[in-house]
Amino acid sequence: MNRWIVSLITSMSLLMFFSGCVPSSQSSSVTQTHEERVVIQKVDKEDIREVMREEKLLFINNAPERVFSVMGEGIAPQNTISPAQALALAKRAALADAYRQMGAKLYGVRISAKDTVQDAALKDSRIVAQVDGVIKNATITDLSFQDGLYRVNMELKMSEERWKEIFSY
Repeated sequence: MNRWIVSLITSMSLLMFFSGCVPSSQSSSVTQTHEERVVIQKVDKEDIREVMREEKLLFINNAPERVFSVMGEGIAPQNTISPAQALALAKRAALADAYRQMGAKLYGVRISAKDTVQDAALKDSRIVAQVDGVIKNATITDLSFQDGLYRVNMELKMSEERWKEIFSY
């Protein structure tokens, strides 16, 4: 009978050993070693900048300024009530043109084109250019009006840090 009990205990311990079971006294130490910790942390803009500095994706120390300059032109319409109205409308057109050019420099231009061919000849050709963007803090450096043409020189200064923050895509 003792042999039978010894063989039963031996077979049970071998079964537990090969099946991966651990006696209850050792199970708590095994679960403690495999326990993982989850850390929740809020990340703000400064944290992202710090990581970018460390990874050398952002150069902030003594960052030079980038200067973008454009010249917008506007023509005074012929059917105005007074010369003052012609001047004001030409200036408005020149400013709109300058902002459009600045947006094209910063954000690029979306071009859509369509050609229609009929009977092996070009029937219709259309090209549409579109600029979408936000221009802030642009300064007008020069204004001039001569021979019905209004010219506006505009420039936008932006630090290297700000440039990479906005346009790094």
